[in-house]
Amino acid sequence: MEKSYLAQISETANKKKRKMFSAALIFFIIIGGVLFFALKSSLDMNDPEDKKLVVMLIGLAAVMLLSCTVGLIGSLRTATKGQCLILPFNEDTKENVAKLIDSEAADGKLLVDEYISDFSDGRKPSGEKIALTATYLLLNNGLGKVKAIPRDKIYWLCAQVGRKGQSSFVVRILVFTEKSTYYVDGVDVKHVEDIAEKLYQHIPNIFSEYDPFIFSYQLEAIFEKDRPQFMKLYEEARNKTAEQ
Repeated sequence: MEKSYLAQISETANKKKRKMFSAALIFFIIIGGVLFFALKSSLDMNDPEDKKLVVMLIGLAAVMLLSCTVGLIGSLRTATKGQCLILPFNEDTKENVAKLIDSEAADGKLLVDEYISDFSDGRKPSGEKIALTATYLLLNNGLGKVKAIPRDKIYWLCAQVGRKGQSSFVVRILVFTEKSTYYVDGVDVKHVEDIAEKLYQHIPNIFSEYDPFIFSYQLEAIFEKDRPQFMKLYEEARNKTAEQ
């Protein structure tokens, strides 16, 4: 039986997490062994300071081992009943939203499903993804958590290219919604712009006459500081788009 869309996301993320926790565990064991052999001859358990240091190291080791063990055990379980979902609008239960998303994906209503990072050199894509169903825009962080944004809550989205302040991002998919702005970052400008174009086929680009490099930053500032002004611009643009 073919696994559901969200189950596949969970299993892919679990494989990645198992590799991460296994690598962390191996690294910790190696470092712990090196420290043990390097310090065992120089530590005096009768010295209170040395004894305190040993207790601290043992405690740190126990925490690290416990964290890796819990992470590895957790990565063996596939998220079910929408456990992997984040619902910013709390419009329904996670279980019901998960059923709807999986149903739409199974019915061929997965309209866009793209990794944010594009590997043209043949490497297997991984990391963050963005997907669109008939009802939801899904922002997948690559580690099993999926932010589900109802399509009817989205005002506008764009590929925002450039640098902002001290931020290191090169390009991002920026999503304006009723509640807040959400985004996923990428580094391949052309690839992320292509994703935006695919999304525009289903979510009209009502601000298409503006250059997103400049306008998206201006709109962000207006959205945060003067929501009524943002809504005025949005309604004007939406009405103009509807008339075309």
